[in-house]
Amino acid sequence: MATEYRLRDTNNNLQRKITLNSDNRLTVQDSNGNELGSLEKLITPKFGSEQTVSVDAGATSTISEGIYYARCGANTTVEYSPDGGTTWYTLISAGGTGLVISDGSNVRFNNGGTGAEDSYLLPIE
Repeated sequence: MATEYRLRDTNNNLQRKITLNSDNRLTVQDSNGNELGSLEKLITPKFGSEQTVSVDAGATSTISEGIYYARCGANTTVEYSPDGGTTWYTLISAGGTGLVISDGSNVRFNNGGTGAEDSYLLPIE
């Protein structure tokens, strides 16, 4: 069974129709029924194997490209850099857990503690 959403302008004229089909295909049509685009598959998350990342005291470890749930060690944060590594901002606080999308070079673990500790990445595939 398909679910339809009809988008209308302020004069109640049909502008777009969005349909989610039973096969999980999303389509967008104009007011004449012409398909403007589609997504063959919506995100259906599947978890990979959790990875342990050991980070030495005062050190950093770049997070590989991908999408993860990250679980930080007690003194470790996840940081991102919007400018290629000059400036770093905290994305997940020390000891916290959160969603991370990494490009493979501008997202990292940063251990601000005095000893090495483990953090964890759960890949979403």
